[in-house]
Amino acid sequence: MVEISESDLKTSLGALILGGMVCTGLTGVVAMQTTLYFRLFSKDQFTTKLKVASVAILDLLHTAMVATANYMYFVNNFGDGKVTDNAFWAVGISIALTAVLTVIVHFFFVFRLFKLSKGNYWITVPIAVLAVARVAAAFVTTVELIRLGSFYEFGVHFRWVFTLGLVLSCVVDVLITAGLCFFLRRNRTGSGRFDHILDSVTLYTVENGLLTSVTTIVSLIFWLAKPHVLVYLGLHFAISKLYANSFLASMNARKILRAQSQSQSGSGHRLPVIFTSRIRRHTGQVDFGTAVQITVDKTIDYGTGESPEPVSNDRKHERDHISGV
Repeated sequence: MVEISESDLKTSLGALILGGMVCTGLTGVVAMQTTLYFRLFSKDQFTTKLKVASVAILDLLHTAMVATANYMYFVNNFGDGKVTDNAFWAVGISIALTAVLTVIVHFFFVFRLFKLSKGNYWITVPIAVLAVARVAAAFVTTVELIRLGSFYEFGVHFRWVFTLGLVLSCVVDVLITAGLCFFLRRNRTGSGRFDHILDSVTLYTVENGLLTSVTTIVSLIFWLAKPHVLVYLGLHFAISKLYANSFLASMNARKILRAQSQSQSGSGHRLPVIFTSRIRRHTGQVDFGTAVQITVDKTIDYGTGESPEPVSNDRKHERDHISGV
């Protein structure tokens, strides 16, 4: 067992406190977004509601495990100078819950990528396999942490497993973000208002991917540099919350996307997070006059199992040919 200095002990305990506080705060945001979803989209299909409910429940269970772990560190073992080497069962379970919640969100965005790429299995299947491998690494981490009960012993024998899980999580984030950005940019049409929506979605795709990736990378760096200092664990507490909020915000963003796509001007509400949609040409009519005008009736498929919502011809006349996203 490595000797833990007083400064490292304080740093570890401080990271656990801050991580727990951030974790609790973000859980409040998840609860708010979940409530908002069920109020705004009560007519969504049952499977969509089930996904949202599952994410919310997993997030709540994760917060309970974080609170339990901190109680063990700060109350049950108060005054123990070597307490930060203890890998309590609640810590192990929190890692498994993070992995399950993460893979749900990863698969949600992989499915968005699958639809946006028009069913490209060569791109989406490898990403899905990597996401499953990340979950497997997390489950091994959970089992061995609980069995060994020591971060030091785990680091000696299974350090590579936890490292692999964090690396795979980063890789999946980057691949999903890059894929979504590529296909969104490829579907630009030259139509100002439509391209404005795509630009907004692309921007928040990058921001969302960066947020989760950077947090995971920083956690990985601290794990590799100082595994006996629990800064990486405090950061890891927040990772699942970022994924949960990303997923729920993308679901709730449909309301803003509808308003933006149906507004008369190109400017308007900005999407809060990544949200992918398919806007495809439904019908076209040519009005012969002094200028050729194409009346475009768009259908917006929000990709969640709900019925598409048509946009009236009277609300939109564009001269550009709009191809489907």
